[in-house]
Amino acid sequence: MKDTEKEFKPTSWSVDNKVAIYVATAIICLAGMMTFNSLPKENFPEIVLPQIYVATVFPGASPEDVENLVTKQIEKQVKSIAGIKKITSNSVQDF
Repeated sequence: MKDTEKEFKPTSWSVDNKVAIYVATAIICLAGMMTFNSLPKENFPEIVLPQIYVATVFPGASPEDVENLVTKQIEKQVKSIAGIKKITSNSVQDF
């Protein structure tokens, strides 16, 4: 005795009509490949990083000397550039 009340109609239809499912799958795959090929692509997109890093090497100097002789001078020059919002710096021995 076949129990048709528990049958899921779309699944039964797809099992009975395999060719239609294969054709629909092929059409969806071709449409996807055509859409992918038509998407705009860039080899080297422009990436804007809103930060700059400056590293200076000062062999044999203490952090206080590096800060007074190098870091403060660089900060003064960088502050004069338009559009700078925040400046942070670290002074480390020899670097």
